[in-house]
Amino acid sequence: MRDNEVFEAVKGYVEDSVLKGQGEVEGDTPLLEWGILDSLSVARLGNFVEKRFEVVLPTGSAVGERFHSLDSICAFVTELRAGRTEPEPAAPHDAA
Repeated sequence: MRDNEVFEAVKGYVEDSVLKGQGEVEGDTPLLEWGILDSLSVARLGNFVEKRFEVVLPTGSAVGERFHSLDSICAFVTELRAGRTEPEPAAPHDAA
């Protein structure tokens, strides 16, 4: 379940500040793959996220990879707000 507050704020930022009101994005729009976000806009979006949601993006992590889509950004911010900075580890597989 996505946090609508985070989703709407990030969607608004991307559409207003990155796309300059010239387009819309959906939750699953591939922001990096389609060239909507580049390294500079990822940095600016990161600053927006930190200020707006009072979180600290971890240094040295693959933050850009977490900015693949609005849905992935929303999940990342939700994890940060909950005190987690890394994705949940996968369950171990039985070797038997």
